[in-house]
Amino acid sequence: MKLILVILSLLAMPLLAEASTQPAAMLKVMSYNIRCGLCEAEGTPQYWPERKFLLAHLIQTQQPDLIGLQEAELFQVADLVAMLPQYQWFGEGRDDGKTKGESTAVLYRKDRLQLLSAKTLWLSETPLQVSRGWDAHLNRTFTKTQFKHLASGQSFYFINTHFDHQGAKAQLQSALLLKTEVEQLPANSKVVLTGDFNTKPGSAPYLALSKAMLDSALVAKEKLSKDSGTFNGFGRDPLNPSQTIDFIFVSKNLPVQSYQVDNRRYNGLYPSDHEAVVAVIELQLPSK
Repeated sequence: MKLILVILSLLAMPLLAEASTQPAAMLKVMSYNIRCGLCEAEGTPQYWPERKFLLAHLIQTQQPDLIGLQEAELFQVADLVAMLPQYQWFGEGRDDGKTKGESTAVLYRKDRLQLLSAKTLWLSETPLQVSRGWDAHLNRTFTKTQFKHLASGQSFYFINTHFDHQGAKAQLQSALLLKTEVEQLPANSKVVLTGDFNTKPGSAPYLALSKAMLDSALVAKEKLSKDSGTFNGFGRDPLNPSQTIDFIFVSKNLPVQSYQVDNRRYNGLYPSDHEAVVAVIELQLPSK
């Protein structure tokens, strides 16, 4: 198994210089819960030093312009960027606003996007402070950024988040907080929201967000995957089918060209316990 991983790591390296030819006004976005780096035991295929190459290879082949990561400990982000030098990133630990704990880090293609602003906020009653909200089991954050798309000159907001996995009140209040955050942006702002929402379509938090934004899976012109499940649990529980809890939402002025759940496996190995979710978004409609 380790030999397979070593081969995959070597195969990934020559790809780093490759570039994709994304149309000028298109934005390719990925949402990916990469599973915390200290959560899996050494000697298992899920151990971060073993599977990080699979994640890097998946990202490299997709070549997204923007990636919203969840459960990303900062050493994991550093590992990925070392293998994917076309990306820069912003992220802060949820436990101190600096380096401690998981982050909702954002990776972006530095040759395609210019970062205009970035900050970390907490899903709580006091979003500007390191805090735990409502009945949440853990501190939870969202990363709010603004970018300029270099090829088209369009600016847009990108928000990436990770809702609590236990607190039902925290999940709903987090959705309402983000809904308000989006609605308070300047009129006609273009907004993309990615995340692991730990809640299913049709739930109260999902419906609350749907009042302000659109689920890209529902409005995409082209659906590139048949299986919509986004949580796989590393396949440990075959009796529990995959759940859809990761989403890419877009503001109502952003058409979605395509949507995909990238659930590839590498000789049966899982890059993460979640699938990567990918959407191609039209930042600027063609002039007539």
